[in-house]
Amino acid sequence: MSAHVADRVDWAGGIFTIEVIRDGKHGPEVIAQREVHNLVLPAGKAHVWRLAAGINTSAFDQMRIGTSIATPTSTDTNVLSPVTGTINTVDTKSVLAGTRTLQLVLSYASGAATKSATGISEVCILSQNTTDGGTALARATFTAVNKTTADKLKITYSVRIT
Repeated sequence: MSAHVADRVDWAGGIFTIEVIRDGKHGPEVIAQREVHNLVLPAGKAHVWRLAAGINTSAFDQMRIGTSIATPTSTDTNVLSPVTGTINTVDTKSVLAGTRTLQLVLSYASGAATKSATGISEVCILSQNTTDGGTALARATFTAVNKTTADKLKITYSVRIT
């Protein structure tokens, strides 16, 4: 996580970093990047407390992307316009040493037969890999990016307890 993102992550939520990466002449190149704050949703906050108390066991380890540009609201339960087949388990979950920062990373691969989508402009963290996604922790919208089969789409969610 870059220093400027670490400075912007606060107790009220986190930061989504969205990167479209394409193989370039000298290796992978970031061709589009967005950094946006999220809205932590009420149901997500309650779910976190239930996890801390040992009442719930399903962790927030799913992400889904969509194409809605509607501003996140406290009544959101998922992305509003999902891109079909994009609810996936995150690739990595880690707490960054010495930072109290949780980082979740999900990458949608490049190559033949991979996901291609235009107008990707929303992301959500979820507790289940089901049609409804279970409980939503957070949702964010951003200026649209496009992913072709030549591109990798990498989403990093960083949240710190202060």
